[in-house]
Amino acid sequence: MLRAFWTRIAVSFFAALSFDCEIARADLVLSGPTDIAHSIDPAIASSSTRFVEWANAIDPTRTAFAPRGSTSINQSPTAFHSLGDLDATQIANGVSPGFLTVTFPTGVRNGSGADFAVFESGFTFGSNTRGVPSLFAEFAYVDVSTNGSDFARFPSISTNSGPTTGSGAFAGYDVTNVYNLAGKHAAGFGTPFNLDDLRSNTLVTAGLLDLNNIQFVRLFDIPGSGAFLDSQGRPIFDNWLTTGSGGFDFRLAVGLGIGVLNVTAVPEPSSFAMLGLAGLGLSFLRRRWSRSLRILNAEADADA
Repeated sequence: MLRAFWTRIAVSFFAALSFDCEIARADLVLSGPTDIAHSIDPAIASSSTRFVEWANAIDPTRTAFAPRGSTSINQSPTAFHSLGDLDATQIANGVSPGFLTVTFPTGVRNGSGADFAVFESGFTFGSNTRGVPSLFAEFAYVDVSTNGSDFARFPSISTNSGPTTGSGAFAGYDVTNVYNLAGKHAAGFGTPFNLDDLRSNTLVTAGLLDLNNIQFVRLFDIPGSGAFLDSQGRPIFDNWLTTGSGGFDFRLAVGLGIGVLNVTAVPEPSSFAMLGLAGLGLSFLRRRWSRSLRILNAEADADA
């Protein structure tokens, strides 16, 4: 059993390493803030007809705000929730960044291409050396769960060493160097996430995460000082230290929160009907068998 466990760990590690190395090639340019035509991680407009449902509730038992963020949950669709931001002392002392978890009317499944998209309120500011707009960005890791207890984190890439424009809490970052972090696209454009990226995750291989039945998505804020790392151990930078609406910002509304592209399959009404008929049939057979046993017992008593 122990050997099998370490085998799963090794398989997951090397699969993730291969994935990261491919995405992080020096010559690979990822999508810009509003690029909807990119071949790897195209932004998805909030008005896209590809969305089939949207996250509809914030789970208060799986949400906690950090300092400089919101102090309470408001389930109103347009209410702002800021996950908060940590200063250098709080980071050094191990204070947890803020995080927020949402649920869905049905859920997310692993289908063709991107399976859901996360929206934030970033805006373009400055540009990189190729003239692609940079982004006033507040990033977050993205975690998913089937049971609400076991969360798998999407592997992420960030190769920036600093901003292209500005500094500190007001700067523009080159998001063509960023992959699989929520907040890498401008307001009105969602960042896509493909559950295929988690197929080798140990929670999946252990049967604790069903990629065809994702019921929880958690956004985990990244204080952009460089203390928090991407999947290859590189520092992640964004606008830091922010106050007021510190850290990643989230709204629950349709077109503003988390949109689902591939929804969890649910049994059709005809399937429920067939299950009901099967149940009735079994019930009838049980009653008939019970009646037959009573008759046989009665005949046996009479013969005796």
